[in-house]
Amino acid sequence: MFKWILLAVAACLGAWYYLIDGRKLDEQMVRNFYQQQEHATYSRDPEALCAQYAKKLVATQETRMSGQTTSVTLDQKQACDKLRETFQFFEQAGEKAGGILTIEYAYELHQIDIAPDRKSATVQFSSVLKMGEAFMQFTTTSTERLERSMREVQLARADVKTRVAWTPGALLNPEKYFRAQ
Repeated sequence: MFKWILLAVAACLGAWYYLIDGRKLDEQMVRNFYQQQEHATYSRDPEALCAQYAKKLVATQETRMSGQTTSVTLDQKQACDKLRETFQFFEQAGEKAGGILTIEYAYELHQIDIAPDRKSATVQFSSVLKMGEAFMQFTTTSTERLERSMREVQLARADVKTRVAWTPGALLNPEKYFRAQ
């Protein structure tokens, strides 16, 4: 009898931890999310970045490049496809540059607001991604909503503004701008 009571208490504690405590979010978890994002970016791993997107993701993306601004709204699948395209472009440009195209990435968390129920956080975020020294630079500011569900922190909503600066000749002929060493 005591064995069954002990088993029932353990099951209740496990269920509470999984369903209740497993949904709580704190500031360190938010910081870890962005550290994982940084690692995946340096690793050129779009699949690891996609794994951070919630199934219900809604991302509005405004991009300014060469004086033109485009706006799109993406769901999880579309955002992942866009990431794969971007990293494919990085690989192709790197190959044209003789395999020496480096990526530099830096980010800053300006503000983290944890919701009172601790299930989500709103984050003011900015980043700079550089390819090569002056080949291409993406400067991004974003307001993002992270949620924790089933023990994972994921991006559920993002309002992103990106400015792209690039060297036009480098896109057409990168081997002139990058020489093998």
